[in-house]
Amino acid sequence: MFYDGTILLELAVNNGPAIRASLNGKGLLSAHLNVSVGTEDRDASTIVLNSIDESGEPNTVYSTWNAGNLSIGDKVEIRLLSDGEADAPTEVRRSAESPQNLFSDLEQARLLLFAISAIDAELMSVTQRARGAEPADELERIEKAVGAVAYELDRRLITPTLRRHPELLEEAKQKNLV
Repeated sequence: MFYDGTILLELAVNNGPAIRASLNGKGLLSAHLNVSVGTEDRDASTIVLNSIDESGEPNTVYSTWNAGNLSIGDKVEIRLLSDGEADAPTEVRRSAESPQNLFSDLEQARLLLFAISAIDAELMSVTQRARGAEPADELERIEKAVGAVAYELDRRLITPTLRRHPELLEEAKQKNLV
């Protein structure tokens, strides 16, 4: 089901006070029941609410509401609500603050995108030349290899750079990098 606007999950354990988690944009709102079986850590059975807000892409906000530990016989009730106030999350993480993000200097980030654009153009020309010269099975392997390189460039360089410098997103789009 598609929701447009604010959505809330309300969770109560053993008819106790409810915890409300919300998502106010594009993303995911979920409840996770984690039960520890066969371990000595009895406190490992927990229930949490999570939201992943992707409204500000390329930067994502991850929020968690911890509802506490569970025991055998506990009753967990979850309701989906369309309006109301949410509780403050227990934890908030932002992908923009990730230590994996790259380039403190905006101009260096811009130069990286320029270099990747040149690499991308060269790789595409290799693929184009191979189309007329290689048999179909070899061409397929070449295209898969080039695709794997493009994927890694995005995962390891483009995305971590755009998270730190979302102001470069339009330039990256113009260069067909995203």
